[in-house]
Amino acid sequence: MKVYEAVLAGAEMLKSVCENPRFESELFLAFTLDTDRRYIIINRDTDLKEEDLKHFFGLISERKKNIPYQYIVGKKCFMGLEFEVSPAVLIPRPETEILVEEVLKRLKPNSRFLDIGTGSGAIAVSIAKYSINSKGYAVDISNDALAIAKKNAKRNAVDGKIKFIKSDLYSSLPDEAEFDFIISNPPYIRSKDIEKLQEEVQKEPLIALDGGKDGLLFYRRIIKDAGKHLKADGYIAFEVGYNQAGEVKDLLKNANFFSLEVIKDLQGIDRVVIGKRELFS
Repeated sequence: MKVYEAVLAGAEMLKSVCENPRFESELFLAFTLDTDRRYIIINRDTDLKEEDLKHFFGLISERKKNIPYQYIVGKKCFMGLEFEVSPAVLIPRPETEILVEEVLKRLKPNSRFLDIGTGSGAIAVSIAKYSINSKGYAVDISNDALAIAKKNAKRNAVDGKIKFIKSDLYSSLPDEAEFDFIISNPPYIRSKDIEKLQEEVQKEPLIALDGGKDGLLFYRRIIKDAGKHLKADGYIAFEVGYNQAGEVKDLLKNANFFSLEVIKDLQGIDRVVIGKRELFS
């Protein structure tokens, strides 16, 4: 079977699974051959080895089960960096890059940051990679997630800049730990809406999705004790779900945060909320 025939066959199998079946089929074949999509397009008449075809169609069969592409290939690009991912962690989304970019704009050299609910480590690793001499803590309640985050820090050469701790929010942090920035993309889906999510999204870890009855459970918990770990004039930055920015902004205001900002994503949706700690709170 030639390259183009395999691509067409894979695309036919994926018709009911994804919006762009041919594109995903090309990506899976490129992954199988350890090359890129450009090679697949240029070498469309190349004959494929039997073992490569078996591997390729095995990947396609997994995708037909609505397992996300990123979990199957085990990686995801974020902020120009490559991250290992598995069903133990949420797949990094492009909109989360807005959160990282806004933090980087405000982060001074030699700052200390805290990433709460680090998952794959995408936020913490990206901040450590692109900031000037900043170091931080990254916490998560999942041992499996922390294991992946540590691998990603090493993969991107920032493992010496991040201390990973198993912690339920602030619970296992040293009492003296203070930060210039607290950052989080917490679970924010309302519990009742979980079953309405796309089937492939439901393959991601529930603890990274379920934000409680109103989706705001973790925002409240993080904000409640943030002052104990933020330096004077320190910032807190959240990614928020659709239509949640106003409520999260109010939670920050009621906790004596000021200079509140809401930043939209590329679709014009309010995606990031940032607040500054009240000097005397």
